[in-house]
Amino acid sequence: MYKTGDYVICRSGGVWHVGGANTGQLKLESHEAPGETQTVSADSGEIVRRIVPKDELLDVLSRIPYTRTIQAPGAKVRMEFYRDAMEKYDELEWIRVIKTVYMQEREKRLAPGEGEYGIRAKRYLHGEISVLLGIPFDHVEEYIAASIADDVW
Repeated sequence: MYKTGDYVICRSGGVWHVGGANTGQLKLESHEAPGETQTVSADSGEIVRRIVPKDELLDVLSRIPYTRTIQAPGAKVRMEFYRDAMEKYDELEWIRVIKTVYMQEREKRLAPGEGEYGIRAKRYLHGEISVLLGIPFDHVEEYIAASIADDVW
């Protein structure tokens, strides 16, 4: 299923590199925090999927300016929408969460716990961008902002 060298999305957060496979066990190395490792069973459900192909990611990134935020009548419903969006492990959903949290923060209407969804979504999205485009993880946000401002996509 997964082989050494693959990059995968894990439920516990972020993008991980499969560093080795041995009798149903996978040794994972964090892309975001080099040196951080974990060993998981291949069938544990911890690994959600491989990262998307580069061309698919670039297509998603080109839609950032046109991606709508999550619309909800209140914070409680919005939190449910965040939860549902995050469970899809989908790049467009992560962008929707990030944009919505950003807007709520900018308008000073951020509910307790809401910021954590934005942080989690950024970890996933920025991890994939970092791996596929070869950008250091901590420079991804700058890359996205510059690309949108320059309309590079």
